[in-house]
Amino acid sequence: MISRIASFHNYQSVSNDIMRQNVKVQDNQEQMATGKRVITSGDDPVSSIYIQNFRQQDEQIDQFIDSITLARNRQTREEIAIDESEQIMDGAKRKVMAMINGSLSVEDRTAHRQDLQGMFDNFMDLVNTKDESGNFLFSGTQTSTQPFYRDTQGNVRYAGDSYFRTAQVAPAVEVPTSDPGDKMFMDIDNPFGDYQPEYDLEDGSLLLLANAENSNDADTANYSVSFDVNASGDTTYSLMQDGTEVSAGLYDPQTGIEWNTLKMTFEGEMEPGDTINLERQDSFNIFDAFKNGAALSYADIDDASATAELHQVTEQFSAAFKHLNKARSEVGTRLTTLDRQESMHKDFKLVLNRSLGTMEDLDYTQAAIDMNEDMLALQASQQAFAKTKDLSLFNYI
Repeated sequence: MISRIASFHNYQSVSNDIMRQNVKVQDNQEQMATGKRVITSGDDPVSSIYIQNFRQQDEQIDQFIDSITLARNRQTREEIAIDESEQIMDGAKRKVMAMINGSLSVEDRTAHRQDLQGMFDNFMDLVNTKDESGNFLFSGTQTSTQPFYRDTQGNVRYAGDSYFRTAQVAPAVEVPTSDPGDKMFMDIDNPFGDYQPEYDLEDGSLLLLANAENSNDADTANYSVSFDVNASGDTTYSLMQDGTEVSAGLYDPQTGIEWNTLKMTFEGEMEPGDTINLERQDSFNIFDAFKNGAALSYADIDDASATAELHQVTEQFSAAFKHLNKARSEVGTRLTTLDRQESMHKDFKLVLNRSLGTMEDLDYTQAAIDMNEDMLALQASQQAFAKTKDLSLFNYI
C-alpha cells in the first residue's frame, strides 16, 4: 500500500513539472511572437502598472491631438472668412469714397451703388459661412442656427448667441474655436468716439465731426451744435442738450468745444447755419454701414449733408477693416497656440513610447537563451517521465 502511494506521488510530481515547463515554453513562444516582455500583469506586476498608466496617457494625448486638428480646421476656415471680409471692407470704403466725388454723374453713382450692393451680398454669404462639419462659424454656440438674416425692412438681425465655442487641447488649456457674430460684425468701436453724428449742413459746407467723447458714461442725452458768424466775422457755436442750450461762445478750431465731460473736435470748412446732431452711440455694425452707404448714394451730389454722411460711412468701413484685422490676428495667435500644443504633445508622446518600450519590449537575445533553457528542461522532464513510468519489478525477475 505504501509503495502504491509513493508511485502515484512520483507520477503526479513529474507530470506537474512537465506542465510547468510547457507553460514556460509557451510563454517564451508568445513573447517571441509579440515582441513584448510583459503580456499579462502576472509577468511583471510592477511594470504592468506603469505600462497601463503610459497607455492611458498616450490615448489622452491622441484625443488632444484630434481636438487640435478639429480646432485648427475651424480656425483656418474662420481666418479665411475674416480675410475675405477685410477685402470687402476695403473695397466698400473705396466705392463710397468714389461716390463723394462731385464730378460723378447720376449713372456713375448708380454703378457704384450696384457694386456696393454686390459686395454686401458677398459679405452676407461670408458671415453665414460654415465649417467642415456643416456648423455655422459665427453663430456662437448655436451652431445649427443661421446667424444673420434680413428682416422685412431690410435690416440685418443676429440669431446666434454671444458665447465662444472652445476646445480642450491640453489638461489645463482651452482654445476658442469660433467667434460670435455679434462681437465680430455688430460691436465695432465708433470711429468718432462716443457719438454718432447726423449732419444738417448748408450748401457748400465741408464740415465734419472729427471726434466727440464724453467721460461720463451715465450721460445719455442727445446733443446738437450749431455754428454761425457774428458781426465781427468770428465763428460762434451754440451747444444744445436735449433741446436746451447749455453752452455758447466763440469757436476755436484748435481746442474744439468743451462742456462739462463732453469734448468735441471738428474739421473742414463750415458755413453759417451748419448743425451737427449727436446721438450717444459707442459702437456700430457693418451691416448698417452698407445700408447707409447705399441709401446716401441716391442723394444729390451737391447735398453737403449727404456728402458728410458718406464720409462718415468711409470712416466706419475703415474702422471695420481695423477691427477685422485685429480679430484675424487673434485667430492667428490661436493657431500658433494649437501648433505649439501639438508639438508638445508629439514630443511627450515620443517620451512615453520610449519609456513604454523599456518597460514591455522584449530583449530577443535573452529571450532566445531563456527559451532554449526552458525547452531543454522540458525535454529532460519528458525523458525522465518516460523512464520512470516504464519501471516495474517484472523487469528484474
